[in-house]
Amino acid sequence: MAERKDHLRNVAFGGDWSEEILIVDELRRVLGLVETAAAECAVRDVESEELLAALLYVRQNIEKGPMLCGAFFKALRIENQTLRKSEATRVAKMIRRWAGL
Repeated sequence: MAERKDHLRNVAFGGDWSEEILIVDELRRVLGLVETAAAECAVRDVESEELLAALLYVRQNIEKGPMLCGAFFKALRIENQTLRKSEATRVAKMIRRWAGL
């Protein structure tokens, strides 16, 4: 992320589009973390500081974020591994849709 900021700092006429690039990059990174957690939650504990920060971003920056984060955490608490992964993946897809990507 910092590399992209440094790269765009040299753009003479950055404007809104350069800021939008940074926002979309950050959103893609966050969605990638959430989707990876959903894919791996059946085989390992995925609750890390990085995932918590990603879900905080979702909570603060995506419409329905608080509801979607609650649903994701609820999914991670499902005891049955297959159901846990299925539900976490379903919620991750909903987060992506509400993010508009």
